[in-house]
Amino acid sequence: MAPFLLILPLLASVRYLIQPIDGAIEGGSTKESDLIDSRAKPKFIKSVLAQTGGNALLPCQFNSPGIVTWIRRKDRQLLTLGRDTHSIDTRFVVANNRNGPGWNLLIKNVKQEDAGLYECQIQTAPMQQQFVQLNITEAYSVIPGGPDLHVKQGSSLRLECQLMAAAESPSYVFWYREARMINYDNEPGVKFELRKNGSILIVEKVNLSHGANYTCSPSNAKPAHIMIHVIEEEEKPAAMHGGDRRNSTASTSSNTMLTLMILLIIADIRKYCQFIIWHIT
Repeated sequence: MAPFLLILPLLASVRYLIQPIDGAIEGGSTKESDLIDSRAKPKFIKSVLAQTGGNALLPCQFNSPGIVTWIRRKDRQLLTLGRDTHSIDTRFVVANNRNGPGWNLLIKNVKQEDAGLYECQIQTAPMQQQFVQLNITEAYSVIPGGPDLHVKQGSSLRLECQLMAAAESPSYVFWYREARMINYDNEPGVKFELRKNGSILIVEKVNLSHGANYTCSPSNAKPAHIMIHVIEEEEKPAAMHGGDRRNSTASTSSNTMLTLMILLIIADIRKYCQFIIWHIT
């Protein structure tokens, strides 16, 4: 008799998968008005946002005893039965709830095709149902200032990798200079800061070797790129070059004056000699 009582709820779930109650969500509709069923109370919809490659946690909690099942509405697929995964896709598991008798559905490594309406139900009289709408986002990253950034040699450089359309923080962000990952190089004057929405790369004093293509690659988002061009400093400041020109001009003027004075002295000596010769003759 006991095994027969355990089979009854499962048969009810299978019957529900084949024939939706009162035509709810017929034709793929997800309007709340289409989900109203006087025989299933309470019934409500929650919305969950997850991103591709991450995890999605769909909430479900019942205070009544009974077997709880999770169903994917778009294909009437039975995902879990009690605490066990029924689907051949092992990404769907029932997560333990420390705060009470929860039956949250954990979807690992979320994909775009996982988006849609999910139903959590418990076989009671009347049957109780809860609906969760799962929305999927595709996260990506950006580096402000790109695609090209010119930096003067000797100055500081600060690159920020920002996550966009992300539903969760990254567990890591790797930085690459060309094809080499540099997070753990311990390069003097280069440091990294992991933030809730990305990462920051700081170069305290830029030199010519820092000119390269940089890539930030978060664990849960598409990477971003930026090309750093280092402007080489002149060997001498412009003012020093101007001082050299002034010194050169002054030296030239002095040489000219000295030459003129010598010529005048020679001319005077010549006149004096001519005067002496004229008196002697």
